[in-house]
Amino acid sequence: MKKTWSEIAKNHKGDIQPNFELEVYKKMLEVFHVGNFYYYIFNVATAGMEFVSNTIHNILGINPEDFSAEYIFEYIHSDDLNRFAAHEKEVTRFFGDLTPEEVLRYKVSYDYRLRCADGTYKWILMQTLTLQSDEQGSVIRVLGVQTDITHLKTEDKPSGLSFIGLNGAPSYYNVQVGGDVLLSSKEPFSKREKEVLQLVLSGKNTHEIADILSLSVHTVNSHRKNIFAKSDCKSLAELGYKAVKMGWL
Repeated sequence: MKKTWSEIAKNHKGDIQPNFELEVYKKMLEVFHVGNFYYYIFNVATAGMEFVSNTIHNILGINPEDFSAEYIFEYIHSDDLNRFAAHEKEVTRFFGDLTPEEVLRYKVSYDYRLRCADGTYKWILMQTLTLQSDEQGSVIRVLGVQTDITHLKTEDKPSGLSFIGLNGAPSYYNVQVGGDVLLSSKEPFSKREKEVLQLVLSGKNTHEIADILSLSVHTVNSHRKNIFAKSDCKSLAELGYKAVKMGWL
């Protein structure tokens, strides 16, 4: 895996100093959270963690200094290890085909199970965004956000690898690992439906949404109905999980 990450960093030594506190906050705003999460800054070139948030203890029961790439490989579920490695190789291939300008416009998303300090496993949704790259498009540092989605999983099986475009870039969902063709997907919701969707997943009821968006209750109910129909979801939990996985927010 270090060899794979070295490829995405294009053999960069990773010694460019970080100076992007504002960029971290901007990137965090591009990640919608539907559960407890922790985040970290990973130096791709050195394969080392440079920062891990304290909230990791609330989810995995470990201290920030104990979390590393080696930790993931040691405590990832055995059924997910090979898939994790294959996804990371596909990520390297995908970013290797991007222009330097495009590197900062994609979020990577997939999930796997990690063992907690108490021996139980939790489903973790991993979302990563490039924080720092150079003029050749080498990925130097990434922001990783890992969310506990155990309560949202409707089936005990993993979701696919997705590359979610930001700022107008096309998105690619459930990518076939090792394939040569990426199929993009159209945005399923209107701008207003996305506003309603975010408020629904934030816990607002119909009357509250109507007040916030200056809409009638009937109109909000119509949007909610359309959202569930377009997403093919039967429950709020399923909608929340799918919204994050597919990058609808």
